[in-house]
Amino acid sequence: MLQLAPKFQFVAGDLCLDFCNTVGGKRGGIAREKLHSLNDFISWTEQANLLKPAQAEDFRRYTASHPSHAAELLTRATELREAIFHIFLSAADGETPAQQDLSRLNAELASGLGRLSISPSHDGKGFAWQWSEHDLKPEHLLGPIARSAAELLVRPDLVAKVHQCQGDNCGWLFVDCSKNHSRRWCDMRDCGNRAKVRRHRKRHERKL
Repeated sequence: MLQLAPKFQFVAGDLCLDFCNTVGGKRGGIAREKLHSLNDFISWTEQANLLKPAQAEDFRRYTASHPSHAAELLTRATELREAIFHIFLSAADGETPAQQDLSRLNAELASGLGRLSISPSHDGKGFAWQWSEHDLKPEHLLGPIARSAAELLVRPDLVAKVHQCQGDNCGWLFVDCSKNHSRRWCDMRDCGNRAKVRRHRKRHERKL
């Protein structure tokens, strides 16, 4: 039976935080892992527009023929994800991130940034950073995620806007770019709507 690729949400406002949000629920509580295999990670990268469909299919074939390497890469990806999550959770609370988390991020930066180069932009106006597609391997997909985290971290104005969803069982992170900086939910259509329904029920119960 053909297994459908999981659908991921991109509501955080930054690539690295969307990657952190591939865990549902709260870490340390009722967490729901969404990356059960390297194919799930490949699906996420495709949906994040880091991979073209043909490249994603090539990687899925590679995964099928190299299961041990696929398992190692999944571990590496989830370790990077958790390091980024804890770094921004600490930064959002005004605390210094753990050195082991920064070391994990820096290791992926050292591994991936060598694939960056300056090229004419796609619209023909000026230049832009481009990731090399030559000899592309699954582990190279960690580079853009690590770079996203690094670029966000060096922006204190944006780090100050990184918050955690206040949903009862949601630990998702997001950059609050709302006009009055009052965003409380990862997605108003999801956690925000559930909170609205709960408030409505409580008001109704008090009237009975």
